[in-house]
Formats: sequence, structure tokens, C-alpha cells
Amino acid sequence: IIPLETPFVVLIDPSSACNLRCKFCPTGFTSLIKSTGRYHGYMDLSLFKKIIDDLEEFTEPIETIRLYKEGEPLVSPHFCEMVKYAKQSDKVRKVDTITNGILLDKPLCDKIVDSGLDQINISVNGLSEEHYFKHTGVHFNFQKLVDAVSYLYSIKKDLTIYVKCIRENFTNSELIEFARIFEPI
Repeated sequence: IIPLETPFVVLIDPSSACNLRCKFCPTGFTSLIKSTGRYHGYMDLSLFKKIIDDLEEFTEPIETIRLYKEGEPLVSPHFCEMVKYAKQSDKVRKVDTITNGILLDKPLCDKIVDSGLDQINISVNGLSEEHYFKHTGVHFNFQKLVDAVSYLYSIKKDLTIYVKCIRENFTNSELIEFARIFEPI
């Protein structure tokens, strides 16, 4: 099938900034990113619309637009508008994202489902505030994430939800606890 006339997946980064400071990722370290000259912020909605409109140049629809590359996509105030715009295009079959889930709450979950997002992959970085801080440098109420994921699942409609973790950041007993918490959801 190579050369492809149309790519299968297009990655678009709604935000090159992140709300975490993970030890394993440079994106959350603002001073480091600024020293490289790389842009650190969120994508302008008009630029995003131009990218989607330019997909008309391909012969077939893009299988997947992935709204994620290096930043935290939910940091963008335009995330749900981006999903809606891409979904209304006849050049996009599926829109998905990867998020740390820290910003999820009921109002945002409602907007995400209403936007028509097809799939959300939520990366869990700990099982407690201490565990989160150890790996992400940020204090976070883990139960808030569990409640948000549970709520999102309860209203999901056609949205596919994956909850995952980085194996190396969890002991075997923590992996068992991770499964115990998220399997019922």
C-alpha cells in the first residue's frame, strides 16, 4: 500500500504545554522547553481549522485524527471545539486523544461527550496523592480522577474509554490495585 495517497493517522497537538512535571517527560519543564526555542502553549483555533480544511487535498478521508503529540490536550481551551470541527469534516473518520485526565470534571466530561470524540486514552500516573507527586511533581487528589472517569463512563454514549498506566511506575501490588479500581468502571 506504500506509497500512501492518504495518511492513516494525523497527529495534531492542541497544546504543547502540560500541567504535570513528569520525571520521564521534558514537556512539563517550561524552562527546558523555552531554552530549546520550542513553542510552549496551545494551538490557535483558526490554525486548527485550516489544518482540517487542508485535508481536502487528500483523496480519501483520514482514518484517525489524534489530538495529542507532546502536550496535554485538555489544557487547550479549544479542545472540544477542535473535536467538533474535525468530526463535522467529511475528511475525518475518527478523532481520539491521550490525556493525563487531571483536568477532567463533570462539565468537561459533558463537553467531551457532546463534542463527538470517538476515543479517549487516560494515562494514570499514580494511585494516591503521594504516588502522583513522586512521578509527576504535582499534588493531585487521585479520587477526583477516579470519580471523573466513572462519570465519563456513565455518560459515554459512543465514546471508547481506555485507562492505562506506565508499568514501570507501579509495583505489582499497585498494578493489581489499579485493575481493582478501574476494572469495574
